[in-house]
Amino acid sequence: MDNLLEIFADAKITVEEAKKRISEMNLINGFLFDSTLENKEDAIIIARNILRAVYNRDFIINDVTSQKSFQAVDSIYHGIRMDAHITEDPDTKQWVATIYDMEMEDRQADKKYLPKRLRYYGALNDVKKLESGGQYDKLPNFVSITILSYDPFDAGDMYYQAKTVLSTHPDIEYNDGLDHIYLYCNGKPNFETNNSPIKLPPEHGKRLQEMLKYIISGQKPSISNADIEEIDKIVTKTKAREEVATAYMRQVDREYSLMRRVERKRKIPDNEIREDIAEEFGYSDSFIEELFQIIDSQANAVTSDSRY
Repeated sequence: MDNLLEIFADAKITVEEAKKRISEMNLINGFLFDSTLENKEDAIIIARNILRAVYNRDFIINDVTSQKSFQAVDSIYHGIRMDAHITEDPDTKQWVATIYDMEMEDRQADKKYLPKRLRYYGALNDVKKLESGGQYDKLPNFVSITILSYDPFDAGDMYYQAKTVLSTHPDIEYNDGLDHIYLYCNGKPNFETNNSPIKLPPEHGKRLQEMLKYIISGQKPSISNADIEEIDKIVTKTKAREEVATAYMRQVDREYSLMRRVERKRKIPDNEIREDIAEEFGYSDSFIEELFQIIDSQANAVTSDSRY
């Protein structure tokens, strides 16, 4: 919550301050991640290189689309979903339809909502892809890859994978086309353990670790990694763009205005405020709840000071 308080404490930041904050961001930051996707060629490179680090194979990508569930800055900015449409399976050379949904997650407050949020994203995709009366076999597979700065399941591991199973008969395949991968950047590598869902060759595991370390810290490996170098050039270029600093300033101002709007409405029932903010801005309950907590903490601080 401290980062959120800092944002609202100095809503009117200068261009220089905006540039400084952006220069300190890494790709795990949703605002920077989204900014790097604005150029289609750059977005395809980022999607391709990250997917290659995860799967250890090349992808043919036709398009990458950034889809925002809502906008906010710094640690409260999430919901960026990169849809990379894979048109050919390099293993079978058969034409397939798979949606790879990639998200940077740097907001631990959303930890308990992650599984259901991904369920929601998948449902949104299904509605878009399957027209009324369409055949279900035309529904594309949906793979979500969530890269996190925190441990989503508290096992300390780097790699988690969730698939739908037939719980009464686990040996029977139940293929609904859903696959969720969670990558905790600071987790311990678990690619070669007996219960690991994947067995990565040492070199592959090393490259994935390097990619995740770069995403969360900006640190490049001592031995040059071509995929990371290519992404880093895009990140460096993005940070230097004047319009990115301007967009950041607009975002800060927008979030500040929203908080003040909620603050002014605290005399009406919370549920009415939630409905109003959710309808207009699309913000989640968890985000609105955090706004309430900040406003209440500030009010309590003022009350405490007034007693002396």
